Amino acid sequence: MGTIHIPVTRSAPPSRPRAAGVPQFVQNLAAGVAWLAAGAACFVLDPALETDWHREATVALSLLAILFGTWVFWRHGGTRITAVGIYNLAFAVFVGFGGFYHSIKNAMTDPGIPLFTIVAVCFFGHVLTWMLFWGDGPPSRARSDAARVDAGTAGWAFTFGLLLLAVAVIASLVAAETEFTAKPVGFVGVVLLATGLLRGPLGRWKVLCGSVCAVAFTVYFFYLFNGFGRIVLGSLALALLVILAHGDRRRYTKALVVLGGIPALLFLAALRAGGASSDVDSDGFGSAVSPMSAFAELWQMNTIGLLPRGWGETFFAAVVALVPRAFWPDKPVGFGYELVPYLAPGLAGTGHSVAALWYGEWLFNFGVVGVAAMIPVTGLGVSAIDRFLDRASSRPLTTPKALGGYVAGILLAVGLFDLVWVGGFTYMTRTGPRLVVLAMLVIATAWLSRRPTEPEAMLGTIARARRETPTVNARAK
Repeated sequence: MGTIHIPVTRSAPPSRPRAAGVPQFVQNLAAGVAWLAAGAACFVLDPALETDWHREATVALSLLAILFGTWVFWRHGGTRITAVGIYNLAFAVFVGFGGFYHSIKNAMTDPGIPLFTIVAVCFFGHVLTWMLFWGDGPPSRARSDAARVDAGTAGWAFTFGLLLLAVAVIASLVAAETEFTAKPVGFVGVVLLATGLLRGPLGRWKVLCGSVCAVAFTVYFFYLFNGFGRIVLGSLALALLVILAHGDRRRYTKALVVLGGIPALLFLAALRAGGASSDVDSDGFGSAVSPMSAFAELWQMNTIGLLPRGWGETFFAAVVALVPRAFWPDKPVGFGYELVPYLAPGLAGTGHSVAALWYGEWLFNFGVVGVAAMIPVTGLGVSAIDRFLDRASSRPLTTPKALGGYVAGILLAVGLFDLVWVGGFTYMTRTGPRLVVLAMLVIATAWLSRRPTEPEAMLGTIARARRETPTVNARAK
């Protein structure tokens, strides 16, 4: 009989999947080049005034900055509000809106500062930072139960959030000097309370939970907000929206932020508007737009050689910002205080500070080279905060420690508004105390959960006595 050969079908080796469409980095490159080209086109616009200060070009480039920051905020992270998105939103406000405001306000007169140059430096540097570090990556693959809080942990967050808010309100009513301590305590309390409600089992009743969060925010507004620190108020509202967005299947919360941006800005401005008779802040936009003009003044001083070099001193001041001055009387002052003798000499020694953007701090320390060095430092730093928040929110939050990490990521992200506004010192003095309050609460909870209760301790003593009894009897025999 002949040998029968049975044909064996061999499976072909698995082929490497082909990339669907254009690779992401190519898309980012093309988008970035398009934005840079649009910015370069602003240079050919004719100035509208005889003074030749490029008002039309400044208006166009400022609007591009607003659009770019909003565009990145909308795209990055999908339905989630990310740290990169928040930084870009702050860029749209303080750089884009700041440049637009000054251009419109100085429609008929030259402002006397290189405003167009400053908007251009910020815009092109920011777009390059996005291209190099923040380009749209793959979509998030978070589990369906990501950032979900179980019933026990949600109860812990709601209880201690309510307790922290109550302690902060009472402290602010009893003694006015506790204001700086009460504010971060109340801030963390509202965020914890909102996390327990919106991400916990009760989160399916969004209207009810949202109403309770609104009440908590209102309590903070009336008892812990004294008219100063409007960015803190906006950061708290944004923190609640970050939590709310983690439950979105579509970009509803992001749409709320974008569409509500102008009304929110007008509301915050109205809180400080002094009216037509006020020379300081007649329309209330001073805090949002003055950093742009202050940075332009620093740039002008640097150009003519009148701006000294800090050589990193303000960054060191930010690192040691949480050290009490009572323990270190000669502790370095922050960037905003360093600028007073140069930009507002009449207010020197009064405790006044000047905001000149995160860009201004790099210029003050290292000149134009520092503004260039800011690109990789900011790109990597904001990316690190973004990854921390993404990891913390990509799993169920079943312990106070996990929930604390999630809240910490939110605090680090929303504090980026302070970073863009005036630099590292303010970021540390506002975000740092909030993180300290949160860490103390989580550590205290962990210590109390490991500490044996009185019945457990008594049972342990009886068990040890029983184990030792046979040994004693044996020795007696």
